[in-house]
Amino acid sequence: MTRALRRFLSVFTLVSRVPVRVSFEPDLSRSDFWLPVIGLPAAVVAIAGMLLFRFLFRDALLGALGALFFEYYCFNVFHLDGLLDSADALTGQASAEKRLEILKDSRIGSYAFFFGFFVLAGSAAALATLLRLSLAAALAALLAAPVSGRSACAMVPLLTKPARPSGLGSLMAGGRASRLALGWLAGSLPLIAGALLIGHPALWVLAVGASLVGALGAGLLVSRIYRRGIGGFTGDALGAAVVVGELFCILLLAALLPRLSW
Repeated sequence: MTRALRRFLSVFTLVSRVPVRVSFEPDLSRSDFWLPVIGLPAAVVAIAGMLLFRFLFRDALLGALGALFFEYYCFNVFHLDGLLDSADALTGQASAEKRLEILKDSRIGSYAFFFGFFVLAGSAAALATLLRLSLAAALAALLAAPVSGRSACAMVPLLTKPARPSGLGSLMAGGRASRLALGWLAGSLPLIAGALLIGHPALWVLAVGASLVGALGAGLLVSRIYRRGIGGFTGDALGAAVVVGELFCILLLAALLPRLSW
């Protein structure tokens, strides 16, 4: 097995529920590159769910829910948990020590419920809006959003330090912006292919831009919140960045495409 494949599988098994048997020591040293690339299999799963539910029920909202169900079940459940823990710990007034304790608590509070509901409902509504607009618009969003979210996740360790000396956050430290940029570019290649094969290049260019803006916005936002709240990031911050980056990307496309009369 090549070193690149070991690194890919190390990151893949960490951020997905897809069963993959590995018999080697995990290597997360290139996670800044591989995280955006893993957005591609997540996108494939989401597109499959959307097409299946759209075919079965002939409804845009149910098609959007199918996409979210498949992607979240296979990939995003861990990340959603990070968002929920982050909402409870970092919303409201508390000391840094208390916030760290809340992050370890598996119970869900009112802030977690509120933000979790908004993220899921907002993603479903925005994706349904795009699916009503056209199938191509929904496909572009589902190809762009997973790459955007995982790029935001990889950005967090570049912008702040780990809050604890051990744990997932410390394992993800030491990334490089150049590798992240290459990973995002590799993950965006299907969008470029869509412009060539499906047509409507303006749509796909806009999707690339939404992916980049969503990644930058979510990465900066989550990093700032964690840096001010507990002095650094944790594994929950990485999960929250994935979910928020995807939401930003889909919302941006849903806001712009109808106004552009695409």
